[in-house]
Amino acid sequence: MYEYYRLTEINSYRWCSGYEQEAFWPSEATERIVIFEGMEVFIRRLPDNKHWSAFFQAWHEWEQQMDGRKVIWIGCDITQGIVPMEKEERNWRDVTGWCYQQLVKRCDRVDRIWCGLAEQIKGREK
Repeated sequence: MYEYYRLTEINSYRWCSGYEQEAFWPSEATERIVIFEGMEVFIRRLPDNKHWSAFFQAWHEWEQQMDGRKVIWIGCDITQGIVPMEKEERNWRDVTGWCYQQLVKRCDRVDRIWCGLAEQIKGREK
């Protein structure tokens, strides 16, 4: 990721980790590249499709407003394995899967990393 987006050459990017902080809206962004890590954690705090639909749309519009703007979304796949018994856990899992589907539709490039091996599943360089 660092190489593809040339993050080592760019001084102005903002990394927002769901493990450490809350997600922010485009109105708070001053950098040209924004990275959201831990999407599953952001979603767990507010498992609401409407909220995330509006959030993704706002960031999509932000990207389109100026050349060079990019949002990078990073999330763990929590949708596989045994289905949880608790309703809240199932809902979180379902909303997370829905959010990832929405992001895949919007993104130009999608990479899946499994056991340390990267697989590009969407994009021009594939």
